[in-house]
Amino acid sequence: MPESEPTASPKKVYFVSLGCPKNQVDTEVMLGLVRARGHQLVDSAEDADTLVVNTCGFIDEAKEESIDTILELAQAKKSGPKKRLVVAGCLSQRYPDELAKELPEIDHILGSADMLGLEKVLDGSAGRLAVTPLSRRSYLYDHNTQRTVTGRPHAAYVKIAEGCDRPCAFCIIPKLRGPQRSRSIDSLVAEAEHLVTLGTREICLVAQDLTTYGTDLPGKPNLEALLDALGAVDGLRWIRLHYAFPTTVTDGLIDQLAHHPKVAAYLDVPLQHVDTEVLKKMRRGYTEKVVRAMVERLRAKDTYIYLRTTLLVGHPGETDESFQRLYDFVEEGEIDHLGVFPWSREEGTPAALLPHRVDPKIADERRLALLELQDEIRARKHAAMIGRTLPVIVDGLSEESELLLEGRHEGQAPGIDGKVILTDGAAKPGEIVQARITQASTHDLVATLDLSLDAAG
Repeated sequence: MPESEPTASPKKVYFVSLGCPKNQVDTEVMLGLVRARGHQLVDSAEDADTLVVNTCGFIDEAKEESIDTILELAQAKKSGPKKRLVVAGCLSQRYPDELAKELPEIDHILGSADMLGLEKVLDGSAGRLAVTPLSRRSYLYDHNTQRTVTGRPHAAYVKIAEGCDRPCAFCIIPKLRGPQRSRSIDSLVAEAEHLVTLGTREICLVAQDLTTYGTDLPGKPNLEALLDALGAVDGLRWIRLHYAFPTTVTDGLIDQLAHHPKVAAYLDVPLQHVDTEVLKKMRRGYTEKVVRAMVERLRAKDTYIYLRTTLLVGHPGETDESFQRLYDFVEEGEIDHLGVFPWSREEGTPAALLPHRVDPKIADERRLALLELQDEIRARKHAAMIGRTLPVIVDGLSEESELLLEGRHEGQAPGIDGKVILTDGAAKPGEIVQARITQASTHDLVATLDLSLDAAG
């Protein structure tokens, strides 16, 4: 976009970011824009003259959280006559007219590909901006974007593609994010190299579907080629994969998960269900046989590959029998980390029109049953790790005590998979050290840190 003149009066900007890691990256793009234009980020809504919330609109619970946050910021806006409220992200993309009509407190609405529009808002050169229609030419950040990474600097998310072309019946994401748009390998390598100079040692690759990366680019580079290129970046230690699709998890990718020295033996692959009839109604394009075969290929490797997945219960047409098949699959103990969500009727999706809906109370009972089962499985898996020595990336001081450190082993992604509490020793955030597991709970592990056994590489 054209470079605008710097504002004569820098703004104080307060941010709230909701939703998934992909949304977090978008927020970091806007944070970078704020700083690059000479504005100031503040930690309090009361201290700000510009309030920004990056919303999620994926399911009912996320939409409710987004609306509640908007209302809270609208209340904070009343504390100053010149405060402005900016609502960005997926909820804005989905309901721009409704938000403008129902919440007149909102001054500016930015869609899921309109992050750069915040510059015009802050410079005062824009009226109420319209949400941009999504297409393959819609905005996607690259290595030249002045993004400000939040959280611990040694672990960062990197978005390798935006949007999705899959026709899943329950999912509104293609309408919120548009068609798939992949970044080039060169751009991703350049970003990884820059992040390393800032102290990053672990990158978590995110996209709506990692495993179709590059299919929209000239020459059709694939995820395996991208991992090889990122693996050559000096200073990078772990590369973690989020959001693969079961039918496009290739044998070559599994080999990289098992043997590549910098690719974490960890795969986040949302399965959603295993019952073939339910999968058919979901328009997932695979069967229970395909799911089980993929898991078997992962488990056949001599290196243990940690598996994270999400499941959707209560989809129209899910019977007691089909849920039991799902329960039996989880009970076999193949999954290391599990998220379970009840089906949410999302207008504009094919599933919203399906008959044979499941009572929401039954769907929630099924969700709780799976989570209780998974807690038992995780407790057993964690107990079996006692006595093992394994590499741990140190995240910093423990939230439980300043006398302890905490970190994560290779099978734990930042913020979602639990942590390893380190009871002794000293190490800096971002260091990867060897730790021996001494205790285990359902969610976290306790380990002794032996700095004489630093992990190689």
